[in-house]
Amino acid sequence: MMMTLLVIKNRIKDFYQRHYGVVRGIIKACLMFGILLVITGNLDYRDVLGEYWLMALLAFFCGVTPDLASVLVTVFYGVAEVSAVSALMAAALGMLLLIFLLLFGRLGKYQFQLALAVPVLSAVHVGFAVPVIAALFFSPVMLPGLIMGVLLWYLLRGVVSYNAAGTGNVMLTSVQYLIDYALRNPGMYVTIVSFCLGFLCIYLIRRGKFKYGPQIAILVGTVLLMAVQLLSNIALELPLALGEMALQALIALALAYVAEFFRMTLDYHGTRKLQFEDDEYFYYVTAVPKFKVEQAAKTVTKIVQGEGETLDLKEELEKALLEEESETKRDGV
Repeated sequence: MMMTLLVIKNRIKDFYQRHYGVVRGIIKACLMFGILLVITGNLDYRDVLGEYWLMALLAFFCGVTPDLASVLVTVFYGVAEVSAVSALMAAALGMLLLIFLLLFGRLGKYQFQLALAVPVLSAVHVGFAVPVIAALFFSPVMLPGLIMGVLLWYLLRGVVSYNAAGTGNVMLTSVQYLIDYALRNPGMYVTIVSFCLGFLCIYLIRRGKFKYGPQIAILVGTVLLMAVQLLSNIALELPLALGEMALQALIALALAYVAEFFRMTLDYHGTRKLQFEDDEYFYYVTAVPKFKVEQAAKTVTKIVQGEGETLDLKEELEKALLEEESETKRDGV
């Protein structure tokens, strides 16, 4: 079974590398179309924004433009929908996102994307997947994006609640309602704590120097996240949807393991350290990706062991890599 998965993975990798530009553009366009569907499905206040032709056009535009365009289109759609309920609410959300970008945008390239991923995936009941998968790729410097995403999700829920309550169209009242809904909601603090603890747990365990660290980290971190949510909801007597919570955890586990499988085998950007030996020596080799080393700095060293004996480190490194891959396949089988 594992061998079959590895073969499929290699074929996907080869196809992706050969058609990188086209495939990535199609994936971005499909994701953006799905995101716009989620936004208009949960904040359906402007009919024109729910037109399929408009969403398809914007999705195509995002597919052929840099990632920043996708972020801007997502923010524009959300703010435009909220403005139909209250213009001041929309302005407050826009200012909040701008302040967050100015304060934390430099800490990590994907801070803003992570912040937007939380409300989008929470809207389709798979919000648990965000901290679990993010911890596989990012360091704790991304925690502000995670916290901002939870805050944004509860603010958007406040918009929906305000519109459903029909409390009037007084602007100052709408903003006060939004602030009270988010900051006085204990569920928001429970979600922030559980997401951060789950993220840190997965990050610390996957950084460990033991076998199957990332796989163990995913399981332990997801269980911890669910346990914090469950115990906090019971202690604070919050509404508890145990079935939905368990389903979210299972979906997060599945998505995280798929992401880890491809990250483990398709990520060639990291430095690798190998060890091999012969009858007399141990050799420790650090393999650095080519794009990180200038052409003039690339050298292949040959070590003369004795009269007429030369050890080619390049050949030994290739041999060690093949042996490591063989052992990995045997372990998987």
